[in-house]
This record gives sequence, structure tokens and C-alpha cells, in this order.
Amino acid sequence: MIKMPKFTAEQLESLDKASLILQVSQQMAERIQALEDQLAKNSANSGKPPSSNGLKKKPAPKSLRESGKRPSGGQKGHKGETLEMVQPPIMWKNTAS
Repeated sequence: MIKMPKFTAEQLESLDKASLILQVSQQMAERIQALEDQLAKNSANSGKPPSSNGLKKKPAPKSLRESGKRPSGGQKGHKGETLEMVQPPIMWKNTAS
């Protein structure tokens, strides 16, 4: 972890503004890079255990099957057949006793 140096009043007065701004911005850039590197690590690219990855889900695997050459569905013009709905039974028989 990079710590920001603490300047005394005399040191701040002796430095000109441009060099002070440059020095602080370089330190901040190093700190930001260190934090981004830390965020980019997971169990796949570091020595961290898989339990430290957090709750992020793995991406769904892509299917390795080739898509079919024929279009899906039935033949053109064929009227399909389905079962008709019926009324539910009025009385139930108790067969447990």
C-alpha cells in the first residue's frame, strides 16, 4: 500500500506549486494503479482461493452443439391435434380407508 507523504509547512512553502502538483498526481496515479491491480485479481489469475471471488456468477457455457440445418416446426399445412379440456371431477373417492 502506498502512503501519501506528510509535508510540513516549511516543506510546502519551499516547493513550488507545479512540482507539488506533479508529485502528488504521480503518487495518486500509483495508488490508483495498485487498487486497480488488486481489483483485477481473482482465483483464476492469482494464488487466491476460489471462495474469495465473491458472489459473482460464472458466465453460462456456450453450447457446443451445431445448429440444425432444417427449420424447426411441423410440416406446412398440417393441422395439429391437441387434447380438449375437460371438467374437473365433482367428487373424490377416499381410497385410503
